[in-house]
Amino acid sequence: MNLMETIWLNKSNFSKTERKVFDYIVNNPEHIGTYTITKLADLTQTSTSAILRFCQVLGFNGYKDFRYAMIEYLKSNYQNPSIDVVDNFIDGYSNVLDQLKTLDRKTLNKLANSLKDNSTNFLVGIFLSSLPVQALHHGLQDLDVLSHYASDHIAASHLANNVTKDSTLVYFSFSGSTDNFTRFFSTLINDMPQESYLITSNPNAKLIKQFTHTIVLPGKSLASQSIIDLQSIQLFFVELLLNTIYQKLGDTL
Repeated sequence: MNLMETIWLNKSNFSKTERKVFDYIVNNPEHIGTYTITKLADLTQTSTSAILRFCQVLGFNGYKDFRYAMIEYLKSNYQNPSIDVVDNFIDGYSNVLDQLKTLDRKTLNKLANSLKDNSTNFLVGIFLSSLPVQALHHGLQDLDVLSHYASDHIAASHLANNVTKDSTLVYFSFSGSTDNFTRFFSTLINDMPQESYLITSNPNAKLIKQFTHTIVLPGKSLASQSIIDLQSIQLFFVELLLNTIYQKLGDTL
């Protein structure tokens, strides 16, 4: 009996929450080989403890053992050994970069103008979204544009107290999950700035409803092929944004 057959055999043994994990895995088994337990919990809208319980029902000690078993299963049933990893990954990136040409220019320009003209800019990105936020903050500094940023939960909770209706808020989140935002920005949920921007790679992100503007970046499918979360697409977007702001500053001189 292979791993997928074992998962189906235990379907009735999973709780309602664990069934969400089951549904995701049976529909996207190729993702599990590259996803961390935190990322899987985020995408299934469950928790790391629910993922652990799911694995234990299947007889594994934890997610690490389950993930290794899934990798072996994928090698035997999904992967084509003739595929060149380098060519395949670079081709994927080329496709994503090409998709960036269809980026919503109107919203991009509106964001650039808002950051350029506002003296109270707040930038937020937690965990793997922290690098793009720091890059944007330092790039704005080089352009003499003032901004404040938070790249961890503690800083984010303090920053939230200073955001007003007149501020510009830029929030980076690959998945667009509501968990971190509702936990650390609860004071803003019903009092968001008019100039609030969500930067995400998930067109169906629940957090979209919370923000006035959303910019959806490509790369979600490419992320499923990588063993790490893709920060490079967000960083590339930051470069686009900073160069757009620089051009606008030049036009005003």
